[in-house]
Amino acid sequence: MLFHTPEFAGLLVVTLILYYAFPNIRIYVLTIANMLFYGVAGLGNLAIFLAITIFCYICSRNMRGPYSRLFIWLGVCVSLANLIFFKYIVFFLHTVERLVNIQLVAQDSFLTTIVLPIGISFYTFQVIAYMVDVYQRKAEPATTLLNFWVFISFFAHLVAGPIMRSNEFMPQIEAIRSIKFDVRKFKMGVAWLAIGLMKKIWMADYLAPYVNDYFARGASLTGAEAWMASYMFAFQIFFDFAAYSEMAVGLGYMFGMTLAVNFRTPYLSTNPTEFWRRWHITLSSWIMQYIYIPLGGSRKGRVRQYVNLFIAMAISGIWHGAAWTYVVWGMFHGTLLILHKLYMAVKEKLGLKGLDNSKIYYVLSVLIFFHITCIGWVLFRVNGMHNATDMIRKMLSPEVFQFQGLLFPYAYIVAFLFLLHIGEYFLFKNAAKLAEGWQKRFPAPVRAVLYTAIIAFLIIYLKGEQSTFIYFQF
Repeated sequence: MLFHTPEFAGLLVVTLILYYAFPNIRIYVLTIANMLFYGVAGLGNLAIFLAITIFCYICSRNMRGPYSRLFIWLGVCVSLANLIFFKYIVFFLHTVERLVNIQLVAQDSFLTTIVLPIGISFYTFQVIAYMVDVYQRKAEPATTLLNFWVFISFFAHLVAGPIMRSNEFMPQIEAIRSIKFDVRKFKMGVAWLAIGLMKKIWMADYLAPYVNDYFARGASLTGAEAWMASYMFAFQIFFDFAAYSEMAVGLGYMFGMTLAVNFRTPYLSTNPTEFWRRWHITLSSWIMQYIYIPLGGSRKGRVRQYVNLFIAMAISGIWHGAAWTYVVWGMFHGTLLILHKLYMAVKEKLGLKGLDNSKIYYVLSVLIFFHITCIGWVLFRVNGMHNATDMIRKMLSPEVFQFQGLLFPYAYIVAFLFLLHIGEYFLFKNAAKLAEGWQKRFPAPVRAVLYTAIIAFLIIYLKGEQSTFIYFQF
């Protein structure tokens, strides 16, 4: 069920009314709402999700006894086995087929009919983080199965994040009966939801046809057209994924709960380290906490640190999809992180750290790294390594300077989107002051007219064909 559909709007309204009207049964209201939300994708998927949830809950409840080590391994292995079977088994077998030249998967095999359960990557990572935290005594196990189910399956963030940690979200679930209706929080929730809807409908979905058209042309693209395709996809995937995450934050506020912010204007990053602190923040945090640090982090020397970074980012790539392009995309970003650390070490030895205070250096760094990021997005978007390398080769060849006049309208769109991205940075940075000024300087009737106009426009667009979110496929 998509956030930007009338069906979800109906589910949300009914759930909110029951949630605030009957505080003592809130956990039951959300339990049923989450089942309805996820069950739309298929009852089989819901059954699997429920089974994993129950099994991991039982494991977590036994992590305070003498067999805690056994139960943590059971919980993590079963969760990963579920993910691997549905997401990677066919990819793995096809890879082996190419290596040994033996057919392992028949055309009519049941394996070819496997459908990836929606949100499986996100709920798997959240379950694993929860169990590890409980095992390491960084968090207490959920007091009831229903509390654990709502923690894992809360429809606001279930399908595409943010990935919530137990110490962030579980205490809010445990205290759900005591949550009071807060007008200010509810207004914030509606604002976040509206911003997300506008990003999805007016930005991401607007760019989608142009992006699809460019990438469908494949080998016929010129170098300049390849750059334009990558620019537009960079903003399409940002607006699409940020839209979902911001709607999730908004829905959380509407229920009196706080979810993690997942994006902070990532294309204004000056380097790869900063980028991963601003793009898909909860996944970056998860990779660092549960992969990079257990591998040794930076504690075992510089070379080992670089190896750990590379492995962690390669796993991040694999998490995104069962294709070598995703793996190489993760390796690409791992390499960028290593190169950045080497660059910082050299800059420090040469006494050039003062460059960081230069505005010209900052602007150049943002522009250069944005273009490097766009090269990576080709790996993320194109099917097949051959097609990806061919497109990147064209982007790095002198032919990019053969800029045809037909591309100027698209270049203007990209420039406008980048300016919009800058505006978004200042909007969120000064959100409190702007909200206060909005309330003081504009009378209630004026604000009401604007709110009504926004809602009317959104309703008009919601009546049209709805497109899914890009990250639903992961």
